[in-house]
Amino acid sequence: MKAKHLMLLALMPMVSCCTGGQGGAESETKSSWATASLNVENPIAPGDTLCYQIKIELDTLSAENDLARNLSAAICENLLPERNETSVATAMMALSDSLETEWKEIIADMYDPESEFNDMFQYHYAVSGKPLDSGRDDILSYEIATDCYLGGAHGSYVVGYYNFDKNTGKRLDIKDIVPADKEQQVLKAMEEQLCKDFGATDLPDLQSKTGITALGDLYLTNNFRFKGDSIQFLFNQYEIAPYAAGLVRITLPCP
Repeated sequence: MKAKHLMLLALMPMVSCCTGGQGGAESETKSSWATASLNVENPIAPGDTLCYQIKIELDTLSAENDLARNLSAAICENLLPERNETSVATAMMALSDSLETEWKEIIADMYDPESEFNDMFQYHYAVSGKPLDSGRDDILSYEIATDCYLGGAHGSYVVGYYNFDKNTGKRLDIKDIVPADKEQQVLKAMEEQLCKDFGATDLPDLQSKTGITALGDLYLTNNFRFKGDSIQFLFNQYEIAPYAAGLVRITLPCP
């Protein structure tokens, strides 16, 4: 635990004042990118060679402006949605502490040093965050991906997209992009594009072939990113389809 705290403190100044690096920041305020990271690898039990791992690596904006503040707020919200963390560094630490506390309780109840199934306790939780090439000068698109194994038959991979107006710093909602009078038109276009992508004749045929919409209907999700003149919607596992369907992406021309 001590090594984890020392590592994070060494990086905190970099989060707030490092300059240079990747582009794509607000031109007026000269925002710059920095990386905050934390890496924990501990034995699942004293003396055991098996480990659990927590790895977090997040690109952040270092500037005193709304764009940087709103990006940090989105990152904190993604890491710990049930808390009101205001600092990426403290949110990273709090997430790590909560995961370790939870895992240790599980391991204490279930761990058997003689068991052949202890490798199921080799939990890992990895979070990465980075800016994306939106193809637009006025928009910052940002991706946060979480890859974890917390026991059971398989792990989980979740991707969240966040979009910001570079000039105002405002985080964009899908309602800012798709007017109310075009919602049904875009939903219909999403359905048609999925059928085209998977060679389906209609929605029932698509569901039969892929499982898409078996768990929920298509909707205008806030999980979207810009790709030039196009917008890409993303549905994670279990949102509208079973795990086996993977991540469901739909790319359409911007409305």
